[in-house]
Amino acid sequence: MPRMNERARQDWATLRSLHGKKRLEHIWSYYKLPIIIVLILFYMAGYAVYRQATKKEDVLYLALVNIAPGDTLTEQMTAGFARDQGLTGKQQVYLYSGLLLSESEGADEEYVYASEMRIVSAVTAQRLDVVLMDAEARDAFAAQGYLADLSSLIPGLTCQWLDVSQTPLIRQAGFPEAVYLGVLANAPHPERAAAYIDYLLT
Repeated sequence: MPRMNERARQDWATLRSLHGKKRLEHIWSYYKLPIIIVLILFYMAGYAVYRQATKKEDVLYLALVNIAPGDTLTEQMTAGFARDQGLTGKQQVYLYSGLLLSESEGADEEYVYASEMRIVSAVTAQRLDVVLMDAEARDAFAAQGYLADLSSLIPGLTCQWLDVSQTPLIRQAGFPEAVYLGVLANAPHPERAAAYIDYLLT
């Protein structure tokens, strides 16, 4: 211990005798590792605070399967719904887009398989509420038992899907085929899913 104290006093004396650039060079030479560790810790703490401050809450999970709306309709189906619900800037509709389930000729098998895996993962993790899809995808979801009976969300409905082709938002997109809406049986936000149906229908 006495030797360490003596060495510390010598280091301090040396540091006091240096000025400007030489002092900085001395500090860097002898304390490089502790400085780097402290900077890394500061960075990690700052990044954690930033992530927490900017983190968004997913209040609804929406998937588009076998349909490709334009940017305007996509904005209306996501941010438009958020505005309609009076959501805060930290709340959002999480969108799964570009999903393809198709047995038609010319379909990229690898892309279809990747889409299937994304859907299965989302359903398993309970990160999927509402699906907008064509008839082929509707039949695939129904066959897997993924879709809820909509009567559990909206009294009077006795089906697993709705044809929303003629709703105000969907009609203007001019899809060549019918568009259907389904809600997942294990949807994590069933009340919000019901509100989404009401949003599309009005």
